[in-house]
Amino acid sequence: MRIVSRLTQNTLNSRAMATLPELAKTFNQAPNMAAKTIRLFPHNALSFFTEGLGEIYDINAKSDNFIGVNKREYKWKLRGHRVPKIRFAARVTGGAITAGSTVGANMAPFIVACSTSYYNPNDIIKLENQQMLFIDSEPRFMSPGVYEYTVSINSNNPAETVATKWLVAGKTSGLSGNAYPELSTKGYISSAQAAEEHIGFLTKVRYDYSWSADAAATKFLIEDTVQMNGKSVKQNMITDKLFYDAMEQYHYNKEMELIYGKTTVDERGRCWRQDEKGQDIVKGDGIIAQMHESTKQTYTSMTIDLIEDILTDMSLRMPKRTGNTILLTTGVQGYKEFGRIMRAEHKGHWAMPSDNYVRTKNGKIELGAEYNAFTFQGNRLIVNVNNVFDHPANVSEEDEEGRFLESSKMLFIDASSYDGVKNIQMIAKDGRSFVTGDLDGVGGQDGKTSGKIATTLDGSSKVMIGTMGLIMHNPYSSYMLEKRII
Repeated sequence: MRIVSRLTQNTLNSRAMATLPELAKTFNQAPNMAAKTIRLFPHNALSFFTEGLGEIYDINAKSDNFIGVNKREYKWKLRGHRVPKIRFAARVTGGAITAGSTVGANMAPFIVACSTSYYNPNDIIKLENQQMLFIDSEPRFMSPGVYEYTVSINSNNPAETVATKWLVAGKTSGLSGNAYPELSTKGYISSAQAAEEHIGFLTKVRYDYSWSADAAATKFLIEDTVQMNGKSVKQNMITDKLFYDAMEQYHYNKEMELIYGKTTVDERGRCWRQDEKGQDIVKGDGIIAQMHESTKQTYTSMTIDLIEDILTDMSLRMPKRTGNTILLTTGVQGYKEFGRIMRAEHKGHWAMPSDNYVRTKNGKIELGAEYNAFTFQGNRLIVNVNNVFDHPANVSEEDEEGRFLESSKMLFIDASSYDGVKNIQMIAKDGRSFVTGDLDGVGGQDGKTSGKIATTLDGSSKVMIGTMGLIMHNPYSSYMLEKRII
């Protein structure tokens, strides 16, 4: 779906245009058409990458990708390679562990706290000093980011102890394996796949706007490609600029939620936000909230080495070490820094005959190129400028020259598939990914049509509502860089 041209009044009055349908009215006959409107705004990278490419699913659908718990809640199991290190947290039972003592003598069990519930009973974990611990219990939820386990030293030496300095908050551990008796009927697969389950919630996005009957409506010709009898057919529609601008604002609001959204529901299912009537206001996490904290870092200056390190680190957590596709979505400032790095890398090849950086025409020399992709060791990075990071409504810190730091934010998104399932997917209520409604005043939508009205005002209004949720199947394989001022 794309804008073909802007229509003049003479063109609108022609016989050819008189039979073309209005884009907004086609939603009544074909609700799925509404979801395709994101293709008019490809700069909204997450919406386009999921919904725009067909990766949107009904929350009630039966799928191996996720399970719809109810009309607003869904859950899914993580896929792919897990983060190899789990950090210890501050223990609640018995107080926080401090350095300077030892525990575990005579195989006595003791309690540790971890930042996630990844470990399972009978797992064997390795500490930074290479000692091994045996997980004796299920994880016990104490508070967000704090899960307690009962453990013991995995050894045949009852005199062995563990120095507590390796168990304090911030130290790391990793899965080494697991052990079961011969006749065990229960096992886990945490060493091969993530057994962890995540829960998400649908977010409702809404945008209302009104206009007077005297407002001049500029019209656009929209072209869409549809399948008819097994063939691709071009279909034309008309939309007015007011509706187009409203769709753009709606999709901006949606992209903001997909990137920055934070859930209002805690790990125990309690919603912490209600309206004046006491009704829960449920919202789900966006992509930043779903990314693991270990994948979020800051930078002061972008270098080619940093980009190469990120691509390499990401590949270690992706299905393959090479041949992966990574989407980088950023603002204009981030795109500028990426372009300057690529130009510096490209500089030594300008003299090659196939190069297009230096062009000569009529004795004049033109320099320049747009850099939007980079490949390193078989992993390809595709760059997209996301308008959300530069939007005036997206408040941000400023650097010493007054530029928004959010414009330099970089999201490196794993765009690969896991067993045929895309890493990033969108969830919505059936037929409710994008719905519009009209409230017609005197003169109707165009300000000059007589008939039944819903309000006596000399004007009309429209509301756009949609539901959406985001699934990130592997929260450890993507990356976020934020620029910081020294």
